[in-house]
Amino acid sequence: MTDLINHLYFYSEDHCVPQSLETPEYCRTVRSLEQDWSGFRASLTAEQDRRLEDLLSRQFTVKLTEEQAVFRSGLSIGLTLGRL
Repeated sequence: MTDLINHLYFYSEDHCVPQSLETPEYCRTVRSLEQDWSGFRASLTAEQDRRLEDLLSRQFTVKLTEEQAVFRSGLSIGLTLGRL
């Protein structure tokens, strides 16, 4: 069952989520954030940049785990509602 859920999660990530994010507001927000990150990172020393990369990598891992848990919860709720 875990493999099925993982496949559904990655399918959703690849095929469903991008369509939901194709809005002008989202694109503007991402573009602005990327510019701000570029300016901020340009002000860091090499050591600070390395430490930031480490923290961001760890944060990404946590966020991915949270997103997978939310997806699994939503799928479980959907299956339960489907049985009603």
